[in-house]
Amino acid sequence: MLGKFGILVVLLILVLLFYVVISFGAGAFSKGETKPETKKYLKSVKILLAVIAVVGSILVLFLD
Repeated sequence: MLGKFGILVVLLILVLLFYVVISFGAGAFSKGETKPETKKYLKSVKILLAVIAVVGSILVLFLD
């Protein structure tokens, strides 16, 4: 089984992977100019994933 540190690393890697996939799907990595709606959407995604990472980290740190 994974220890606390292993679970935390997996959680953070998954959050980063989700961000890359969502950004790629929204066209953030395209060569053209991104639309303001896309920038607003990606900002919301960043906030949501940051909250998920913080809450997950807190839960993992209090794991027995």
